[in-house]
Amino acid sequence: MEEIEGDYVNYARQLSSSGNLSKSFDIYISVFEKNPRLKNMYEPEFQIVMMRYNETLSAAGKIEDIFTNFSRAIKIFPKNVYLLNEIGKYLYKFGYYEEAWSHFQKALSANSGFVNAEKNLNSVKNLLVERWHFRMLNDKKRNELFRAAIHEIVKFGKDNVIDVGTGTGLLALFARECQPLTITACDGSSVMTKIAENIIQDYEINDIAIVNKMSTAMDYKEIGSKCTVLVTEMFDAGLFGEHVLQTLLHAWNYLIDVGGKVIPGRAEFFVAGVNCNYLNLKYQLGQGIKTLLNIPTANVHMMSNDETYDCEDVHSFKDLKYMTEEHSLIKIDFNNYDDIQDKLYRSEPFNIDLIATQDGEINCMIGWFNLYLTDNVTITTDPRSEDRCNAWQQAVFFDIIPKEVKKNDSYTTQFLMNTGKLTMVPNYNINIDKISHEALRFLNDSEYVKTILGCVGMACVYLGQIIEMAEIVVIDLCPFPLFGLQMLKRGAKSLVCTARTYNDEIFILKVLEANKIDISKITILVGDLWNLDSFVDTLFHAIFCHPFELCGEIDLRLKDIAHELKTSHLAPGGLYMPATISIIGQLVDSHWLDINNRVYDENTIDYKVSGYMNVYQVSQNFCIDMSRLEYTPMSRPTCLGECSNELRSFVINVPIIKDGTANAILCWYKIELMEDIGEIATNRSDGFVDSIAFLADPKVPMKKGDIANVLRCVDPDGGFKLLVDIEN
Repeated sequence: MEEIEGDYVNYARQLSSSGNLSKSFDIYISVFEKNPRLKNMYEPEFQIVMMRYNETLSAAGKIEDIFTNFSRAIKIFPKNVYLLNEIGKYLYKFGYYEEAWSHFQKALSANSGFVNAEKNLNSVKNLLVERWHFRMLNDKKRNELFRAAIHEIVKFGKDNVIDVGTGTGLLALFARECQPLTITACDGSSVMTKIAENIIQDYEINDIAIVNKMSTAMDYKEIGSKCTVLVTEMFDAGLFGEHVLQTLLHAWNYLIDVGGKVIPGRAEFFVAGVNCNYLNLKYQLGQGIKTLLNIPTANVHMMSNDETYDCEDVHSFKDLKYMTEEHSLIKIDFNNYDDIQDKLYRSEPFNIDLIATQDGEINCMIGWFNLYLTDNVTITTDPRSEDRCNAWQQAVFFDIIPKEVKKNDSYTTQFLMNTGKLTMVPNYNINIDKISHEALRFLNDSEYVKTILGCVGMACVYLGQIIEMAEIVVIDLCPFPLFGLQMLKRGAKSLVCTARTYNDEIFILKVLEANKIDISKITILVGDLWNLDSFVDTLFHAIFCHPFELCGEIDLRLKDIAHELKTSHLAPGGLYMPATISIIGQLVDSHWLDINNRVYDENTIDYKVSGYMNVYQVSQNFCIDMSRLEYTPMSRPTCLGECSNELRSFVINVPIIKDGTANAILCWYKIELMEDIGEIATNRSDGFVDSIAFLADPKVPMKKGDIANVLRCVDPDGGFKLLVDIEN
């Protein structure tokens, strides 16, 4: 019987090879139903067929057929965590987020070390509840000031209150303390309104109406009458970026009664010119690397994807200098309909003259705001103020040409209210090259650039022992092919490289031209749709790979490509770089990581919010800049393994150096480009990738002299995560 079933499996394989995935899938299912003992033997190849088949169905939009396939497969493999995870991924893809959560959680319950399922679960949580909610709710000062303002304005037994963008309903709860006539709280997020409903139900409150709608889709008839007090916190770092002007204009037309009041009543936005090398190099290519690339006069900026400003905790930049006095850019009265309308639809620029307070260069513009909740209660996000509220970051207007100024010089600039969002008018009318953030960060990492350049001569000497320079074929998969460029300048035959975007491709060609390199020697693979088929049977004498994502993760696709290049496309005696990539971890306690991932009820004036919000805690945080992160080290940096295809799950013993608690394992990399030339770490202020944090929940108590067991969990595809336990 098994012999016959084996014939059917061979037939299924043939069908799969010829592209008949539907029939192949059916035959595998039939074989497993008739002879369950064969399931384990053929499960891996069946999974591959099903994955390919579902990808085909997804491209054709046949969603129902995909889940029918999963239903048939899960009956045969009810405990298969891979299947549970795959079902979750398709549910997530098609917008069934709660169902996706359930399947990822089931996969993790069956295998707590399943890395991909945990990352997918984190993705769902991040989508459903954005991380800024945690930071905002943990800003006790902000909460106390809003509460004081609401108590000042809302009158007992008189007011009808609406909380617009209610989130967890905290401001509505503050309003209820004043016992107004009615309270309505609305939010466009079904998840947040459900959280708000659960919180008020816990308090057995029945006089706050929760509405799952954007306020701009409502009118007063839906809430019984027009409101006399509107409270909102719909502000971003640039004050207006959350469409607060459009929201309030609509509210004055359809929701607020004549004589009503808005909290905050007024707001003011300030700007100042600053000098900050760190910020400047985040957005613009530095002079040193431009000189190296032989484009010293070029202006090269980061592609901004239509974002008019970035958001940063400006106070954390230690090298930032205020070069001008602050200037009040906009004052707005939220209780004045005409003022809101004028600001929203204004087409003329706001012209400002900033007076320099010292000699130097202005290379960035920053902005912050004051919210005048009432005449007596003010919130500020001024990064220089010890009384600032940290719920909001500051705006960084980065697309400017740096300018030298002398003390008392006037620095003139303009801002536009662009569809309700502040935009700084560029202070230039010259050509600006725009490149991806990846390419910019890579080239501005001066230490890594120096390390790469230091390898070029050694690489030429090494390769010169096996082949003539004019015959050397190079592939460089870094965000910019710096190594490959240097090899071409020394006479290499050809270079294959990648460009993240078409802008990057144009920039690479510009640099080649500036260095008088024949562009026929270079092949540029643009985007991420290329694969190993692009290389056919080519053998490379030097391979330089870059399996990193900007956020700090390992790019599994590029990691697989790197492995295949090394094993199948490296010429005998050829050079593969980097020689090693080591994973480094350090146990830490960080308040910042904590308040961005866990709500504490003492910060919400003892309203019990944490029980519902902390369900959305995640286990991993990306894009960590360790040079600015405040933390207490609980261990020394420890090598937790090499990033390679041989990486496996393992337990590493880490000595504890301090009494306290740990709430995270910070993780970064050490790179050795060539053997015995030294390593370079990525946890630097100008590093080309960020670090990541694996978060511990709950915090782990530790004593000096303890041994922490750090569990390195690794999936078959090489994805990894870190967990911590303590051994006394």
